[in-house]
Order: sequence, then C-alpha cells, then structure tokens
Amino acid sequence: MIRDKLSRKFEYLRISITDKCNYRCSYCMPSDVFGSNHKFLKKDELLSYEEIIYIARELKHFGLRKIRLTGGEPMLRKNIQLLIGKLKNEAGIEEVHMTCNGSLLSKENIRELKRSGLDSITISLDSISKHIGKKLNPTHTDNKKVIDNIYHVLDHYGTLKLNSVIIKNINEQEIIPIVNQFKNDNVNIRFIEYMDVGESNNWDKDKVITSNQIKKIISQKYSIQQEPTIKSSTSEKWILNNYAATLGFISSISKPFCNDCNRGRLSADGKFYTCLFSTFGHDLSNHIRNQDREMLRLFFQNIWSSRIDQYSKLRSIANHPSNNASKIEMSYIGG
Repeated sequence: MIRDKLSRKFEYLRISITDKCNYRCSYCMPSDVFGSNHKFLKKDELLSYEEIIYIARELKHFGLRKIRLTGGEPMLRKNIQLLIGKLKNEAGIEEVHMTCNGSLLSKENIRELKRSGLDSITISLDSISKHIGKKLNPTHTDNKKVIDNIYHVLDHYGTLKLNSVIIKNINEQEIIPIVNQFKNDNVNIRFIEYMDVGESNNWDKDKVITSNQIKKIISQKYSIQQEPTIKSSTSEKWILNNYAATLGFISSISKPFCNDCNRGRLSADGKFYTCLFSTFGHDLSNHIRNQDREMLRLFFQNIWSSRIDQYSKLRSIANHPSNNASKIEMSYIGG
C-alpha cells in the first residue's frame, strides 16, 4: 500500500486502451478539433495487451485492486475480452470494469465480455431524443441501438451504470426523459456536471448545471432521498422512491471529491496521470517495455508519494496558477 502527500491510497487505475472514438461529443472530442486531419496514436505507439497486463501486475504491488478500461471508445480495440481475461487471471486484478458509449456492443460481445471476467459495463448516454443527441454529438444517428444494448447488458449483468453529462441550454430537458426511460430498471443513472477537462471543449462555468439543480428538476416529478456514499466514490447516491432505478450525482464542479481520490490514469501510450485535470503525464512506457521491474516500481513510488493534486478544490480560488495551466484532453486519458 502506498499513500500520497495527502494520505490518499492508490487502489484504482483507469486505462485508456485507445485514443480513437466513433463519436464526436462536444464536451470530449469536438469534431472541429478531432476532424479528419487529427493525428491519433499509431498502432505501434499503443501499449500492447501484454504490456498492460505487465503494468497492472506491477502496480498491484502498491495496492491496485480495480481497473476500468476506457478510451476513446474501448470497443474499437480488437479482442478486448482477451485483455480482460488476462487482467483477472494473470495479473490477479480483483475488479475489471469498462466504460463505453454502447454503440458497438451486441448481444454476442456482451456475452463474451461477461465470460472473460468483466465485472460491469458503464454506458454513456446524454439524451433520449435524437434531435438533442445531434446537438451534443454530430455523429449521432439514433439512440435506439444504444438503448437496446443497455437492456442487453441488463440481461447479462442484472445491473448497469449509466453516465449522462448535462450542459445548460443543450440537454437539461433530457433529465426527466432519461429517468422516465430507465426508472423501472436496475440502472444507476448518474448525472455528471459539465467539467473543464482538456482545452478543446470551450468550457464555460455558466454552462454548468449543478447536481443540486438536477436534483431539483427530478424532485419536481419524483420522490428522491439520499443514501450513504462510499468514501472513495465519485458519485453521491440517491434512491428513486418506488422505482428500481437509483440516481448518482458526480459533482466535480460544485462539490469536489479530491480528498478521497484513490485513482490514477494510464494513457494508451503509457503515460501515467495523477489527476483527471493533469497538465502532464509521467512516461512509464520505457520501464514497461524494458520490463525493468525495480526501476518501474521506484519510478511509480516516487510519482504517487509526491502526489498533491486537488485541482477541483483549487479551481474556485481566484488567480490560482492551476486555473491557467493547459490540461490534457479527456479523450486521451479516458475520463
């Protein structure tokens, strides 16, 4: 077990296995920045599955017990089920989860993912309406396939987390339709405040709808009540009274959770980030590819034990240096 300068443990690693995505959501990979001329990582720059398994096994030495596979869109990476199986069976990771946009799932590959050992699937869905979906994501076609795949995941797993980013004057009118759609299902509907991740999404604090505002909108139609929240969780959990679904609120803007952050992020090309709002990454790729165990462990130990990140808490401090620093894009480090 290792702790940083604020006594936060390292237990959780989010791994971006590709920087590519078939969506162009405005808050993550806006099409005017990530267009046809954008240079994505080359195949030989990506960490191989063997290298990912190697780093997972080594970081387990420091307390790693949970991994979430992200992207980009992780389902663009071929044979992901092989990676999942080896993370569980060879690296000995207790929990392996995945977050995706749901468009590339199917009955068949969901079954394969479950069989390989994947513990859960989280799907991002920001609107029920096709028209509103187009506002957020110009590559959006129809939510029917994603919604169908949500129910396929429920068929295999029995439960699912659903992530919805809410942006003022874009999709706040979708809050109630999303709840309406899934209220009778064992879905944890998680509403996420629009965050200032990266430099390409033209973030404006005035576009943020806070979790409290979202709760107020929901409570006009439904009875809701708060449940105890796990200390290291980013999501505040609420009950939707008389219905199977539960609600989650991720409040990075209005209610930062830096004090309990136990996670790091690994990019698809092997850079380690100690915060979602990092301005730079620590390059682990040479140590991974050389399989220099002692140097890798020493390097990582120095990174985590020196960690002081608490960007979300400091954001509100006027003229704080971190407010003007250039941040890494969310699509590169997987959110």
